[in-house]
Formats: sequence, C-alpha cells, structure tokens
Amino acid sequence: MKQQRISILPVDEINDSILKHIGEALTRAFAFPFHLLPVECISVHAPGLLQDEKYNSTAILLYTAKKAPKDSLKVLAVTQRDLYSPIFSYLYGEAQLKGTAALMSLHRLRPEFYRLPPDPGLFLSRCEKEALHEIGHTFGLMHCRDRNCVMYPSSTIMDTDTKSASFCPLCHRLLKG
Repeated sequence: MKQQRISILPVDEINDSILKHIGEALTRAFAFPFHLLPVECISVHAPGLLQDEKYNSTAILLYTAKKAPKDSLKVLAVTQRDLYSPIFSYLYGEAQLKGTAALMSLHRLRPEFYRLPPDPGLFLSRCEKEALHEIGHTFGLMHCRDRNCVMYPSSTIMDTDTKSASFCPLCHRLLKG
C-alpha cells in the first residue's frame, strides 16, 4: 500500500537545502510529508538520455516513473541539467497527468542563466513554483488561465516570476476534489 508522501529524487548532485525547500513547499501545498531519496545519477545508468548536455525530459520522466518508490504517492525528479523534449527545445519540467512521476530542472530557474547576479530568494521562489506546478499535474490539474495561479503555464521565466506559488480558487477546489 502506498503511503501518503511525496518523494523527491535528485538525479544529480543538488544541495540538500534546495531539495528541502522544495519538499517543504510541497508539504504545505498538498498536505503530504516529503521524503528525500538518495541521489541517482541517471546519465550513468541510462545511456541515451543525455543529448548536447540536456536531458530528454520524456525519457527521464518514464525512467522516474519506473524508479518511483512503491511506498510513495508521487515522485518528483530534480535535475541541474537543462531539459528538452521532442516538441520543445527547452522546458522547465514535465509531469504525468494524473500519474505518479514529475520532473523539474533547476537549470533555467537560476538568475545566472539570464546573465543576472545570483539571487537565492528568487531562485528558491522559482523552484517552489515549478515543483508545485509539476506535482499539481500529477494530481490531475491542467494549465490554468489565471496568470496568478501556480498552474499557469510558464513559456518564459517572466511567466514563472509573475505567477504566485498558490493555486487559484478553481484549481484549489479541483485539487481538494
């Protein structure tokens, strides 16, 4: 039987404070405890997932679903690497709609990617929003039209910065079912 917890799977070396921040945000939003899994360097175990220093998000998502702990409700893979898919040249994350697995990249969430000075507060805010957004999809939430809702799609980093780390009333109602 699955426990009511969300596991976080770092797929490369990531600072524990970042992972804990993401986990605490997930716990606040979804009311499930989080569990940090050991680092799993997937590029070593699954050749072909890495192309031009980017991970194929769809392949990593399928890999994550297979690696999901049996005792977890959801699993969020987190990577430092950039992501691409057959459809998009880059993306911030991907998730199985109403599924178990989600994936997010920290790569484009860092202000330094945009040639700006480091801003730990802004970076952690972006991490929180992306994690909530992707796990929201695993709970069945679709993209929202409310630009302030965390389920609003992020086509650019400005979309991420503009939206809040909260669900709009409609998405909140759908989430609580």
